[in-house]
Amino acid sequence: MTKNCLCIDVGGGSIKYAVITERKDLKYHNSVKTPYEGLETYLELLVSIYEPFVEEVDGISLAVPGIIDPIDGICLSGGNLTYADGVHLVDELEERCQTKVKIINDAKAAALAEVGWGNLNRVKDAIVLVLGTAVGGALIVDGKIHNGYHFSAGEFSYMICGDSVDSPDNLWWGINGNERLRRRVAQAKGLDKNYITGEQIFELLESGDKQIEHILNDFTAHLAKMVMNLQFMFDPEKIAIGGGISRQPKLFEYIQKQLDYLYAIYPYRVSPAKVVNCKFFNEANLIGAYLNFYS
Repeated sequence: MTKNCLCIDVGGGSIKYAVITERKDLKYHNSVKTPYEGLETYLELLVSIYEPFVEEVDGISLAVPGIIDPIDGICLSGGNLTYADGVHLVDELEERCQTKVKIINDAKAAALAEVGWGNLNRVKDAIVLVLGTAVGGALIVDGKIHNGYHFSAGEFSYMICGDSVDSPDNLWWGINGNERLRRRVAQAKGLDKNYITGEQIFELLESGDKQIEHILNDFTAHLAKMVMNLQFMFDPEKIAIGGGISRQPKLFEYIQKQLDYLYAIYPYRVSPAKVVNCKFFNEANLIGAYLNFYS
């Protein structure tokens, strides 16, 4: 019998969902706007997404923002969905839907997709970095997601990168999050950052724009230093980088160029980081949710 699961990826702007089968088919792929009115509206929307598939799936699996306890099914924090703070999401949905429900942090879901079906398959120790509005990710230990004592392992956004902690500009998400990159490009080109996309930034780069080249050099120089630090701390076999911006081959060219330079001038002999791109992009969280459901 085919294993079908309704997988739901809760994002800041939209909630994506699909029925995924063990044949890796994504059926009924769709999305709805993420509600911010409150918890009850959120829960009602999730139930309404499930109802058309009651007879077709074994249950519901969600990839959600925030610090998540996947064992007891609790959103310890809801990320930008603050109304979900402390909510026993699994209990709430199992009661309303009368079906099995599992949850996982969204970045950890993306990592699980890479471990199960992607570029980290059969890799024992690895790190996944997800470059989005923030810098999410996960540690993979012996082929499994490492949650940490407080379920916050891989919350790279909070890492301190400057002399103070009172500004996002001194935290990793504030330096290598997409918001900072768009803001710097918008300032340089006299544009509105809200309408700058990653594709447009790399189109400007390909056109030979020296300002964009300087910005991307600065952006990837810091990213490369943090990759080196993670390699020193954890010594993974691979570090996989995902997120929308990772679709751009030029990003990896710049990262590798920065790493080559840093290792060349580094005063000690060390094992270099092996950086690869993630296989999955927009579907990563849905696939990870599926693998989490049947784990």
